[in-house]
Formats: sequence, structure tokens, C-alpha cells
Amino acid sequence: MSAAGKIKKLGVIGDVHSEHHRLEATLAHLEGLDTDAIVCTGDIVDGIGCPNESIKLLDSASVFTVRGNHDRWILEDKARHITDAHSVTELSEESLSYLALLPSQVTLDTIRGKLLLCHGVADDDLRKVWPGTERMAIERSHLLDKIILEGEFQYLINGHMHFRTLIHFEGLTLINAGTLRGEHWPGFSVIDFEAEHITAFEFCDDQIRLVKTHDLTQEAHTIWSNTQSFCGDWDPVRLF
Repeated sequence: MSAAGKIKKLGVIGDVHSEHHRLEATLAHLEGLDTDAIVCTGDIVDGIGCPNESIKLLDSASVFTVRGNHDRWILEDKARHITDAHSVTELSEESLSYLALLPSQVTLDTIRGKLLLCHGVADDDLRKVWPGTERMAIERSHLLDKIILEGEFQYLINGHMHFRTLIHFEGLTLINAGTLRGEHWPGFSVIDFEAEHITAFEFCDDQIRLVKTHDLTQEAHTIWSNTQSFCGDWDPVRLF
């Protein structure tokens, strides 16, 4: 699979957390949808499944994958006290090499403009972005504000928050890819840039079902100038 040309249809996989069975099913489903490329927001390790199998699947499918904070932590031997943490001794030499070479961000060209893939925001794999709701406080990012101001990218896909959603800014749409992990809306998405919509799929009892399709255009949604304009009363555009 190649992104040498401009992408029309993109498969979007969020944080994997070693859900290798779900990852295998996701990749098979995306192959059947004739995507031009597939991206993944990282955090391949630390979960109930097999990290080595997860890495093999991503590598063999030529998925554009970025490094998540969990991938960085296992290489640095940090935060190994967390639930379902893997040990570096569980990783094969091939897996260690794969993780060590993962970039923090990847740039892709779509027919609707440039796309930035990262885990948090650009090089900051711990950064969250959230306009603020009754249940969760505002999360702002000066780094994202700079990206918006520079105007190079029309789309940014990230992970980390495990909450699949769209956040619309003036000139840029942020898409959180969610996660394959757990029981809270695990799934993946497909962006059709030609039709300008995103379709969300979800795992239910290990079966894949189509949940909803959302318009990618900004007219029907709240549009923020940057993260400093967040006001805390956002109604999330959920992709589940």
C-alpha cells in the first residue's frame, strides 16, 4: 500500500494497546474497503494481547504508524507499573527495532490538503486537546495553535485520549482516532476525502458493525479559531 499519490480514502486506526485480534480484523475489513492508505496513532504496546503480533500486523500491512507514549515508555523502561504493562523482555528484536524507528509524526497528502498524523500533538505524545465539557475540563495546546496559525495542514489525526471525535478549527479539522482497546467504543474509522465524510466502525462482541457516518465539512459544527477559544460547553461530535 502506498501514499505516493494523493489519498482519497484513508483507514484510521487509533491506539492499539496490543489488541492483535481486533487489529487483524480491522486490517482485513479495511482491505475490503479499498483504502488508499492506513494510519495508526501508536501505543502499540501495553494491553492484554500480544505486542509482537500487533507489530507484525502493522508492519506487513505497511500501515503509517507513529510512536505513542507507551511505545516510548517501554523503550525507556518507564511506567512499567501500569495495568497490563509489557516488559521489554517480551519484545522480539524485530519488535524493538520497529518501535525504535517509529516517527513521532507523519505527513500525508490527501486530495483535500495535507494531513498530520501524531499521537498527541506533533512531537508531544502526552498532549491532549479538548474544548471542555461538563464531565471533562478544557485541554488547550499552544503547539496546536501554532500549527493552525501556520496553515500548512488541513487535517490532524491523533490518539492518546481514546475518544473518537471531530474537533473543527478554522482551516483545520482534528480527528481523534480512538482505540481498539477495552469495551468503551473500541473501533476504527474510514475517511472518504472525495465524499467528505468519515465512517465509524465499532467492535461489538468481536463483530464489526457500522456505527455512523459524519460529514467532514465544518458548516454544521462548532468552529474554533484555536484552542485558546475553547469555552468549556462543547457538545462533542462523537464517532461512536
